Parts: sequence; C-alpha cells; structure tokens
Amino acid sequence: MCDLHRSARSDRPPSAPSGPADSALAAPPNGTPPILARPDGLGSHRRPPLAFGPPDAPLPTLAHATRAEATPKKGALKLWDIPHKYHCPIIGTCLHVEELRRLLEKVEGQRLDPLGDYQIHVTCVGAAETKNPLSLATQRLLERKFAASVRRFARAKTAPELTRLWHEAVAAGDVPGPFWALMTHPKADAPTRALAYEEVHMLSHQIGAGLHAEAKALAEARARAERCERERQNEARRYEQRLAERDRQLAALRETLARQEGEARRLKAAVPVAPSEAQPLGGERRIAALEAELVAARRRHEEDAQEARRLRRGQRAADEEVARLTAALAEQQAAVAALERLLPGDADDECADRCPAGRDCRDCVDLRGRRILCIGGRGTLADHYRDLVARCNGELVRHDGGLEDSHHRLEAMMAAADAIVCPADFVSHNAYQRAKRFCKRYAKPCILMRSSGIASFARALEQLAA
Repeated sequence: MCDLHRSARSDRPPSAPSGPADSALAAPPNGTPPILARPDGLGSHRRPPLAFGPPDAPLPTLAHATRAEATPKKGALKLWDIPHKYHCPIIGTCLHVEELRRLLEKVEGQRLDPLGDYQIHVTCVGAAETKNPLSLATQRLLERKFAASVRRFARAKTAPELTRLWHEAVAAGDVPGPFWALMTHPKADAPTRALAYEEVHMLSHQIGAGLHAEAKALAEARARAERCERERQNEARRYEQRLAERDRQLAALRETLARQEGEARRLKAAVPVAPSEAQPLGGERRIAALEAELVAARRRHEEDAQEARRLRRGQRAADEEVARLTAALAEQQAAVAALERLLPGDADDECADRCPAGRDCRDCVDLRGRRILCIGGRGTLADHYRDLVARCNGELVRHDGGLEDSHHRLEAMMAAADAIVCPADFVSHNAYQRAKRFCKRYAKPCILMRSSGIASFARALEQLAA
C-alpha cells in the first residue's frame, strides 16, 4: 500500500534519473523487457509516488483533495479520469501483483520475468494516468472483477450515501471492491475520496503487522514441531535400549536357570546309587541348596518378567504418544504448507504461465465462487480470513459464534452458505453443536478446525476446494 502524498512531478529532465526506481524506468538493464521504455507511450509515463514520500511531502487532506480534484463526470469515471494521486492505492489495493504481471505480459506479448513486483506496480500506476492499451486493459479487469460492488454502490445518489455504504463494507471486511466502486462513482466528491484513502492507508499498516505476526507464529510452530520430532526419536531410542538390556538380562537368567535345573536333575539321579550314608546326606544338602537357588532364580525371573511387562506398557504408551505427535506434526505441516501457498508473493511463475486466467491450474486453490460461512474464529483475523477466501476465488461471510451476533441469524446464514468452517477454540458451544447438526442433516460441506489460526484456515480452504 502506497502513501498518497502529492503526485509531485520532478523538475529535472526525464533523461536524468536520480535513484534506482527512476533508473529502472528510464534505462532498463540488459535482459530487461522494453516495457518500461517503449516509444508508443506505455513506457513514457511519469513515475508515480514512491511507497513512502520524503518527510516534507504532506499527506492529502480533505482541503488538499478538494482543491486538487476537478468536477466529477456525470457517468462512472474511468481509471484515467480519477486524479493520479489515487492510482497507486487503487492498483495496489484492488489488484494482486500476479494479476498485474499477467495483464502486462498480455499487453506486451512477452514474458516479464526479469521485472520485480515493484517495477510491475510502478509501470501500471504510471500507465493509469492516460488512456493507453495498458490502462484500458486495467480498466476492463477492474470492471469485470468488481462488477457486483459497482452495481451495489450505483444505487447511492449522494456523497453521504456513498460514505455510509463504504463504512458498512469496511466493517464487514470487504475493502477492494467497494474502494474501486467509490473512486469511480460520479457522486463521490473530493472529501469522500480522501476519507476512503485515509481508511485504506491505515488498514494497510494493520494488515502488514498481522502478516508479520503470522509469519513469526509459523516459524515458531515449525520449530516446535521439529523439537517434538527430535524428542520423540530420542525417547524411542531410550526405550529400545532399555528393552534390549532387559532382554539380555532375561536371556542370561534363563541360561542360569536351565543350568541349575540340569545340575539338580543330575544330583537327584546320582543319590540312589550312592554306596555310603555320607554321600546321600551330602547329595540331599546339595539338592536342597540348589532348589533354594532355583526358587530364588525363579523369583528373580518373575520380577524381571514383571519389569519387562511394565517397560512394554511404557513402550506402547510411548508409541501412542509418538503416533499422536506425528499426526499433529503432519497436520501442522499441511496447514503451514497451505498457508505458504496462499500467502502474497508465493505464486509459482510456471503456474501463472500455465493458467493465465488464474484459476485453471490444478495446483491452484479454487473455491469456484462459493460462499463460505465462518462461524466463530478470532475477530482480529477476520480480515485475513476474508483475504484468503478472496484469493481462492470465493466469498466469505462470518458469524462470530454468538459473542455479539444473534443466534437467530445463524440458521439463515448456514442455509445461504455453500460450505461452513468452524474453529473449535473461538466459538460458543451452542453455535458449534448447531453447525454440526445442520451440516449433518443437510449434507453440507463442513470443516471443523481445531485452531482458529490463519494456517488452519488456509488448510480448511484447500480441503473445501479439493
């Protein structure tokens, strides 16, 4: 998200770039496609504002916006009719970088792999100032992508009505479509557009902080999973060593017992044939001693057998714990992998080449426009839930599980949804049980998540799209 400072045009000639961004636009390096320096007008656009302007560049206030904008048209505004200072937030908020890259490659007719995301963004923002092939293609994409939002905002006839619709959309977590619909609405005056920009600007900071926290949580979860796996392997080795040692001791005791029993049988067989009284008496004492040793050996053998049984029970318990940890680790890794596939900037270039429409690849998560109802979950992550569903070509509606939303609305929302996800850790018991019964009764797809984290939610979306 870029700050909307004044679109200050540089006084220096275009042939004298002053920084890396200007150099990339004016003189592309060897191997860089000529999209940024074409003579047909596409590469000659002025550079839009950087992500954050110089400290002395003032933010656009309501007064500045009123002086800067012209009288709105009677019909819906086109992208090039909107003041240029709004092009950066419109393109950055309403279109993903992957969409811009595919659009630019389609207009240019060639691959643009050497260009970074920032150069793609800068080129599209610069082209938006005038009517040209790239701005026309961008206009068509925005109209097609947010047609529903434009129709909803078209019912507003005054600026206060637009402001009310905008606030309702922001409260529901729906920002890109309403932002485009408001900016192109013929009744949107300068203060209304400036107000929408201010809220989008602050929302970008909150989303960036949230993604950073989620990435940190993923790294910590991966470290915990690896630590659990190491501990499991170490514990399994210790149990195997103890069992092997007990088996060796039992084998030695069995050999001793067998040897003593053989000696006792030999002595008993020798007693009847002894010629003198001394020999039988001595043999009986020896037999009694051996029998006492045999009893002691059997007692030790029984104690060792009990100890072996106890160790085997511990081994079984350890195996069950290992299986549980392995299943939890696999589930966590699957959730992390699902979230990494849906995070911004992780799109595969080969996938983008195979499915230029963005939804034809078998590896892409595509909800096919279905409406997903989220019952419960963390309210602070609602915007992230909605963004992930939008990335998967779906629509998200949310019921907080009875914390503030009425339970009476839950049945109607479940009936209107195509699929339901319900985190078990942030939802009321009543809402959770009602969701289970409803989905079982009407055979509606339902994912009951253990955790309300972003990774678990991304994994649930993959399961619904499968």
